[in-house]
Amino acid sequence: MRSHLKPLIIITMVEVVKINEILINGGATIDILPIIMLKRFGKTLEDPISNNIVVSDYSGKASRSQGMTTLDLIVGSRRRPTFFIVISSQVSINMLLGREWIHGIGAVPSTIHLKLFIWNEKGGLQVVNSNQKSYDSFYVSIAKKHERTMALTTPFEIEDSYYVNQREGNL
Repeated sequence: MRSHLKPLIIITMVEVVKINEILINGGATIDILPIIMLKRFGKTLEDPISNNIVVSDYSGKASRSQGMTTLDLIVGSRRRPTFFIVISSQVSINMLLGREWIHGIGAVPSTIHLKLFIWNEKGGLQVVNSNQKSYDSFYVSIAKKHERTMALTTPFEIEDSYYVNQREGNL
């Protein structure tokens, strides 16, 4: 798989637990925590604060969230309480960090470089590398779940849309 098609997945400390398979997704507005992960942080199904938020998955299927919770994330040298929407869907990641967390901590995710750039409290740049070992299990897990709309694909080349439109007479 070409490196620019790989997801940005990190390992970090959440509360006092080391968690792998954390997807950084600049296309997501909110931070998501699967309900199954609550136990890892000593919380129960009654702990999330109820709400009326509806979350859509990749296929557009909408489902009501199971509540909201706050967890303390430590990425690099930065610690930030993070507000998660708890979902009951079965997913192949342990957490999803979206724009709420990315902008809140001032991070710059790079899926091209497979790195997360953050500034520490002293203004120095820190680089958090993506977990390269996660890619094989991440894609195999998605491919095995028939409910998912994502699938394994072979690399492909994208034609310039200007030339495609010109050839088809769409200009």
